[in-house]
Amino acid sequence: MKYIQRHSKAIELIVEVVFLVALFLLGLFLDYKFATSLFWKFYLFMAVLALILLLPVYVQYRRKQELWLFFGFNISLLALHFLALTPVKPFTKFYLDIKNGMTIQEVQGLFNQRFPKGGRFRQPEWTLRNEDANDAENHRLNRRQFLATPDQNLHYILDLTDGRYNAEMVTVYFKDGKVVGTNYSPD
Repeated sequence: MKYIQRHSKAIELIVEVVFLVALFLLGLFLDYKFATSLFWKFYLFMAVLALILLLPVYVQYRRKQELWLFFGFNISLLALHFLALTPVKPFTKFYLDIKNGMTIQEVQGLFNQRFPKGGRFRQPEWTLRNEDANDAENHRLNRRQFLATPDQNLHYILDLTDGRYNAEMVTVYFKDGKVVGTNYSPD
């Protein structure tokens, strides 16, 4: 018991570091699978979890180590935003960058920016097709909201050759060549 009391600061620090490493690995996994580092809620959630562990010790002892651990943890999480471990992150960025009113050429420009030919990740497959009456009925039944009834769509599939990404899809709907809505279907 005396050993634990003498080394309580070191034990607390080891427990905190192990917890933060596990939390970072969880964040890394979530970013790998779902590109969560693109969303501010991810950072807020992870920071709150880190605070739950570090704040009580900091309030009790006022050690600066906890502050440094907290800042180091958050900086390492922020670094995830700039790392693309899988093609899911650039695909999600592509989807998030599409705005209503963009033209087909602007959408394709964004696509080529996120997935350049000969780039790190394989270019997703895409098709441009005209909408018909059945598509309009399906949109109405699924309660999809568009600025106007679409007459064309661009359909992107992340990677048909890889089972991890072959169902990850983005569909961009157009009316008279302008974006009126989008849909993202994760794998």
